[in-house]
Amino acid sequence: MMPDLVIEYGLDGGQPGYRFRPPVRGFSEEVLRAIWRCAMPRGQGWGGNDYIGARSLKCFPVDARTAALSLVTVTDQEDEMGRRGIRRAEITLVPAREYLVHLERRLETYPPSVYAAAHRRLTPYLWRRILDKAVPKLKRGQPVVLAHPYTSPESWQVMEALMLKLITSRAVRLIEGWGSVSSFTTLALDWRDESRLVALPLDRAQTLRGVTVIVIP
Repeated sequence: MMPDLVIEYGLDGGQPGYRFRPPVRGFSEEVLRAIWRCAMPRGQGWGGNDYIGARSLKCFPVDARTAALSLVTVTDQEDEMGRRGIRRAEITLVPAREYLVHLERRLETYPPSVYAAAHRRLTPYLWRRILDKAVPKLKRGQPVVLAHPYTSPESWQVMEALMLKLITSRAVRLIEGWGSVSSFTTLALDWRDESRLVALPLDRAQTLRGVTVIVIP
């Protein structure tokens, strides 16, 4: 399915930088601002060799009726100064009432081996730990930070699948204040100004102070 919008880095013209790829038609300024503000995962250091080819699924409400699913890829492109870490976001808009169905269908697209690995990691103990930590945080509007060792784009697919299993689970959806469309990011390098549920590489999470991190083995 073709994305509704694309954000990419342009080197042509007099002002290099991120922009919506034209044509951008049929969207209000409010919708475009909301997408621009939220589409990219946060953090510095995407230019490291390990992250080239990495992808992050970032989902968030645009307005009361619409949700956005932003699939962000770290490209091998360099900017005008030769710096790497340029990202590209493909954004799909779905009606809020179809949000969970869309995520469930996406979960079904993962290879059986990835789905099975995600299922194995969600042990009863880990479920209890996530819910015990998540419930009070989500009620207060605070983010829930997960962490897992990052080794390659391929291996991180297990975290993507695991987070989709969490998001679509009845246990999480019944948490007070979670809402029908609540934001999550499957890979970011910083938790600040991020989604309500966000996953970080373990080495990044280990540098945090005063933040409760749930480590996914």
